[in-house]
Amino acid sequence: MTLVWAHARAETLQLLRYPSYSVPTVALPAVFLLVFGHGLATQAPERLLAGFAATAVLMVTFFQFGVGIAVTRATSWETFARTLPVGPGTRLAARVLSALGFAAATVTVVTIVTIAVFDARPTPLQAAALASGLLLGGVPFALLGIALGYWLPPRAAFPAANLVYFPLAIGGALWHRLEDAPRSVDVASQLLPTRSWIEILDPLATGGRPVPLHHVGALAGWALAFGALAWFGYRRDEGERFS
Repeated sequence: MTLVWAHARAETLQLLRYPSYSVPTVALPAVFLLVFGHGLATQAPERLLAGFAATAVLMVTFFQFGVGIAVTRATSWETFARTLPVGPGTRLAARVLSALGFAAATVTVVTIVTIAVFDARPTPLQAAALASGLLLGGVPFALLGIALGYWLPPRAAFPAANLVYFPLAIGGALWHRLEDAPRSVDVASQLLPTRSWIEILDPLATGGRPVPLHHVGALAGWALAFGALAWFGYRRDEGERFS
């Protein structure tokens, strides 16, 4: 456990030295909320909080895992680190702890903006339920980010992360509900993992209806698929480097 904390601390300090990563990661979801939230203010402010908090977590999972792993793989330090008597689980756990810190920071900023500007008033129970949904629901997207990191070369990782991130955020209805959208758009959105995630987060944040269990099952299925993709990507990368 000491090794995990040491690696997590080193990872976090390294990222904090790069404002080009840390500042946009913490600030951009709140900026998106300020820019687009007023046009979406007809929906419950707690729903806005859920959607843009999920956007914040999604950004961390894609850019800290996806881009971060892809860039790190190309360094001599990563090659050296894999020769040390520290298993991949330790380094992954450290990266997860570091990511949780950044996710907590950016979700906190989104929460403050939603309360101050959009008058969101989640109860303590709703806030705790939303935090749990963000943490558990973010697992499939962390696995997808890891998969991107191990399958893509460093130069392709950043544009690919953007190409996946924005369609998932917008198409998955994280920013706006799709009741008035054409049926074909709604059906296509239902196929995205982010749509299942927001359908779970929405009732947790608003307390308006039960959590739809079929979306919980769908998100669990996505987690298994992305986990397998991440595992095979890691094994492929390890085989190319050390076989």
